[in-house]
Amino acid sequence: MGIDVRKRFFVVAGVLIAAVLFLLPTFFPKQMPANWISKPLSLGLDLSGGIHLVYQVQTDEALKSRLQSMGNMIRSELKKEKIPVLRVRVPEEKTLEMTFLSESSADRAQKRIESDYRNLMFKQKKQDEGRSVLLFTIADTYAAEIKRNAVRQSIETLRSRVDQFGVTEPVIQQIGEERVLLQMPGVSDIAAVKRVVGSVAKLEFRLLHTSTSTSGRVMMKDSEGGSVAVEDEVLMTGDAVDDARVAFSTATHGAEVSLSLNSEGAKTFAKITGEHVGEQLAIILDGIVKSSPRINERIGGGKASISGSFGAKEAEELAVVLRAGALPAPLNVLEERMVGPTLGKESIKAGITAIIATLIFIGLFMVWYYKKSGLIAVMSLALNVFLVMACLSAFGATLTLPGLAGLALTVGMAVDSNVLIVERIREELRNGASRDAAVVAGFDRALSAIIDSNITEILSASILYFVGTGAIRGFAVVTAIGIVMTLFCAVFVARTFYELFELKGKDQLISV
Repeated sequence: MGIDVRKRFFVVAGVLIAAVLFLLPTFFPKQMPANWISKPLSLGLDLSGGIHLVYQVQTDEALKSRLQSMGNMIRSELKKEKIPVLRVRVPEEKTLEMTFLSESSADRAQKRIESDYRNLMFKQKKQDEGRSVLLFTIADTYAAEIKRNAVRQSIETLRSRVDQFGVTEPVIQQIGEERVLLQMPGVSDIAAVKRVVGSVAKLEFRLLHTSTSTSGRVMMKDSEGGSVAVEDEVLMTGDAVDDARVAFSTATHGAEVSLSLNSEGAKTFAKITGEHVGEQLAIILDGIVKSSPRINERIGGGKASISGSFGAKEAEELAVVLRAGALPAPLNVLEERMVGPTLGKESIKAGITAIIATLIFIGLFMVWYYKKSGLIAVMSLALNVFLVMACLSAFGATLTLPGLAGLALTVGMAVDSNVLIVERIREELRNGASRDAAVVAGFDRALSAIIDSNITEILSASILYFVGTGAIRGFAVVTAIGIVMTLFCAVFVARTFYELFELKGKDQLISV
């Protein structure tokens, strides 16, 4: 064995050992330590079964919510300057309406808003039952930015909530402008997913409205369906929540959600409770008044709780969504699909059968037509498939049904390179070249054609990856990895085998 052959052998052996190490968690998932260099090969939704959901983000609601928040913020600022605001509402998209007691108050507020809030543009001033009303609007570009951010924030919030399920390799991606695709392999309880993942979880703290006047009042429902009057001013939101955990209430003898507030939230909550001792504070979730405890004293320490008529499971789900944060807008389910594990197993079985059948039929033909050289090609093909699986495991990729199709296609494409090489070797032998000279010339002359064909295939796979989504990307990834492994196995590994083994034929210098 020459020095060059020995180096080739050690490279092939090293790659093979690395591939085995990467695939060990896939073959022995329970025996491998958690900190191993790779994770078990993940199966996509179509192979392992699971949940497929397509959500529509109601970006118009996100825009209204953003304007309402801006209005509440302005109201708080104006209150410090002794400018009372009777009402803040968003009557229509891109319009903020603020009602003042007098025209002088409206004029002072208009100057302050135009000075400090450049995104708001003055639209109209009108009178309503003797009170001054200011209307502001926002630019189309700013509205479009709010909607884009709502979709991006929805995706991040969904990802945080899905992580609570412990799902391996979930798929969460944007489709078009306002749609989000969610796939959770291995999950079967679609109702629980929709409750936890799809709920807005908009948490608000408001005072109960005790005055007989309807001014500044908002009617909401409680947990039992009754009507509750609350103030239209939001004193604190879910942004103040740092953590949420399930606890047991000694007062109600049931489950409750204990809230830990962040530093800013703790200060705000202490101020609210200190200024409103003796009043009732409504804790509102998604427009439902969950509880309205009476404030007996100033509450410091940044702790609060939500209690109500819910069980431990509902409390845990509520804690999950509060920890992940509120969605910027409601989500509508446009499509829901459940893929059973039985169907996934059948897909795996069919895919593996197709790959094995492809290897067998190609292998039989290659051995029959090219003799021992065909056997080298079969060994190269088998190693090719093994290395592709190892790369998927090393990169943490998810194997899907289109990925299995790409793997089967890789076998079919890889054999072309071996055919080119063997035919070149045959041609050199017919021209009178020696055994070693024929092998060297065969590989050298076939190399350019092999590289050219595989480069075009990689370009095609790249286009599929960057243009396509979901399953098409999975197919493109497996195909691209297969092409790279084809180059390595056909050009490097196969040549190493030719130099290691003589492969003598009956009437030829080499069995080909």
